[in-house]
Amino acid sequence: MRIFLLFLLLSSLFLTAGSFAAGQVQGQNQTVYSLGISGIAWDRTTLKILLVTPNNVSWWNPIYVNSTLRAIGQWNDAISEFASNYSDYSYLSNLRFEPFVLNYTEPGFDIYLNWTQTNLAGSSDEIGLATLTTESNAIIGCTINLATHTSHDEPLIDGDMQNVALHELGHSLGLGHSNDTGDVMFPDIALLGPAKSVSTLDMYGVATTFAWMTNQFDFYPVSDWLRGDPIVLPSNIQYSYLPVSPQNARPDTLENNTIYQNAIIFFELLLHPEIFAVILVVAALLVIIALIVRKSTQPPKADS
Repeated sequence: MRIFLLFLLLSSLFLTAGSFAAGQVQGQNQTVYSLGISGIAWDRTTLKILLVTPNNVSWWNPIYVNSTLRAIGQWNDAISEFASNYSDYSYLSNLRFEPFVLNYTEPGFDIYLNWTQTNLAGSSDEIGLATLTTESNAIIGCTINLATHTSHDEPLIDGDMQNVALHELGHSLGLGHSNDTGDVMFPDIALLGPAKSVSTLDMYGVATTFAWMTNQFDFYPVSDWLRGDPIVLPSNIQYSYLPVSPQNARPDTLENNTIYQNAIIFFELLLHPEIFAVILVVAALLVIIALIVRKSTQPPKADS
């Protein structure tokens, strides 16, 4: 429900401590950013991804296809930018996602992306899940499932779907989670939050999982050149966000305007009878307290 979302919003405004707020402070103060690596890798450089749209369901919003295609484009942008600016990783210029859209499943693709209405994996807040299929530490397939609604039955906005898809696509490349709250690979994603971008840390992780492309290694055994340990950026790469091309940027619409969306939730909450009654009681108490304080601070009148 939107009421629940606004409750979370108001809590973040009025509480001075909390796990998410603490995580943000920690991320801002960190000097070392790390990223988990799964220790498994693709043996190909063009990853064909099929977006399978649902048929004849009331909860489906076709805009989610565009959201996800933009997320795929963001990764392709980031790969190209990173390969162009860091010569040691120029081999990544041959890596890219190649998306297709159908309303049915067809064999022959590396990654299958599906949408479902409800949350995933039996969790109350799981809205994205990437499952890798492996063989001898090689990734031979991946299935990505994206929920269109939260556990409180609220539909994701266009921008949120793009952020979630961006995160799960990172997992499909063999990336784990980042320790920086601002990174797209951080495990928690704030709904109605800002647009995410791929970072140099994420791309260094991709470069690590595709290091066999340098021809310095035989692909098998993967364990000889790829470790499943967290990686940190080398000293010659600064942590930054890679640019997003205009066609892949989140559209500047009212639906994607977080201030507008939060305002809608706020006014909907005010109109809810139970909440409105509480607000009236609190407002009345504040007026009574103000009158008492005012009366107690008034100077005594002189005798006439």
